[in-house]
Amino acid sequence: MTDGKTESVGPRCAIIGFGNIAELGHLPALRELGVDVVAAVDICEERRKKAGAAGLQTFESLSGLDNFDLDFIDICTPPSYRYQPIEYAAGRGLDVVCEKPVATSSGLAGLKDLMQDSSIFFYPIHNWKHAPQYVKAKEIVEENGGVENLTMNTLRTHYGTGTPDWNPNWRVDRSISGGGIIMDHGYHNIYLAMHLFGSDFTNAVLEDVTYFKSNPEIEKRACFRLEFPGERRATITLDWGAARREIKNTIYECNHKLELSDKRIVNSDHTYEFDESLSGDSVHGAWFKNVFADFLRLRASKDKHHFLEAIRVLEGINSLYEQSRS
Repeated sequence: MTDGKTESVGPRCAIIGFGNIAELGHLPALRELGVDVVAAVDICEERRKKAGAAGLQTFESLSGLDNFDLDFIDICTPPSYRYQPIEYAAGRGLDVVCEKPVATSSGLAGLKDLMQDSSIFFYPIHNWKHAPQYVKAKEIVEENGGVENLTMNTLRTHYGTGTPDWNPNWRVDRSISGGGIIMDHGYHNIYLAMHLFGSDFTNAVLEDVTYFKSNPEIEKRACFRLEFPGERRATITLDWGAARREIKNTIYECNHKLELSDKRIVNSDHTYEFDESLSGDSVHGAWFKNVFADFLRLRASKDKHHFLEAIRVLEGINSLYEQSRS
């Protein structure tokens, strides 16, 4: 131990980017699981103050962590700021847990090259897999022989805003976010479709896209389909200008249809009710304990599957953006 702290029992980590998701979602879950979160790195002075108030040592740059004995880092920065901490972790042999998307389109190739030569365990935060509604849906479709087709609708009245301490509108700044609703909510829908189908998609096809009139680089609405082996498909519709905030999915199984909405699953003649709505808030703090428990359980495996899943999602998104420009 080189940072003057007494020896801790659990693994030790630092959080990179102490925004809302880190403060309200990651930190409480990590502490509940016995992880010793020792420090936070953030370029924003106000966010460092909040991390300090939460009991963390704080730094403006990654070099502040050089003398810390760490097991992994938890990356919660906006997308365009993620490569540098991943590179730092790889250089030190530290495992990585990283918010989605793990890279922007322009940074994808560099991240793939970096991880190809690294033995660290890289775990993307695909937290919607751990929502009780999707856990139950996965269980049901496996019992009924799998998914044949799927429609997914993510309706939002506005894009999600970040902490007012830094840049609350970073999601609609392409230089920071890497894209609009396809990069944000589309990312979740793509990995969820892969999860429900239990396989990789073969093709991503853009069907429609519209942009903010005041910000033509950022897509406000989009519809696309993912094609899966066996002529199966997922049709995904995303909207940042809907009349209400809502999730509506229909999963077609063999001789069954499953309707999944914010707080309910209806499958044939059975209805499952859930306490927390999928559209209740943008943090979904209750899911993170299971997310990090999965990360901690799998760390020793050094399995590349989770990293490769994140890369495949981004390859699909890149294809959609390339189609939008053609």
